[in-house]
Amino acid sequence: MFDHIADCLANFLEKLGIKDKKLPLGFTFSFPCQQTKLDESVLVHWTKSFRAYGVEGKDVVSLLKKSIQKRGDFDVDILAVINDTVGTMMTCGYDDHHCEIGLIVGTGTNACYMEQMRNLELLDGDEGRMCVNTEWGAFGDDGALEDLRTDVDREIDAGSLNPGKQL
Repeated sequence: MFDHIADCLANFLEKLGIKDKKLPLGFTFSFPCQQTKLDESVLVHWTKSFRAYGVEGKDVVSLLKKSIQKRGDFDVDILAVINDTVGTMMTCGYDDHHCEIGLIVGTGTNACYMEQMRNLELLDGDEGRMCVNTEWGAFGDDGALEDLRTDVDREIDAGSLNPGKQL
């Protein structure tokens, strides 16, 4: 999968005539990840009927970097990996500094919002604000919706590529 992405990126850079320049790159990856650094994000699990083996539990930025290095014919510096909701909010924030929410409605649905650090129990520090990616498309993955699911819901879920996910 990442080899294909690197191939597409190489073709894009070639068409623009900038394949010989070292360029910064922002990477949007629209799947549930545990982000450990600005440029490091580990895929938790596939959703939206996607599946590529050997990726879950791995840093997707490292996988893309390896594929780019394997080609060896262009050089980009992956500076950040973000979720699509964060990218949406940042794009809005470029024009309106009061933008507080990013919303995605597509193959899945998700939102992010700006929160005061003092309200985030999982992190140390209470100054400033942080973008919180809700991953609300995964609501119910923990069984919280089980009492509301019907037999039809269970049948559709059982036949999906990722049973028990993105209910």
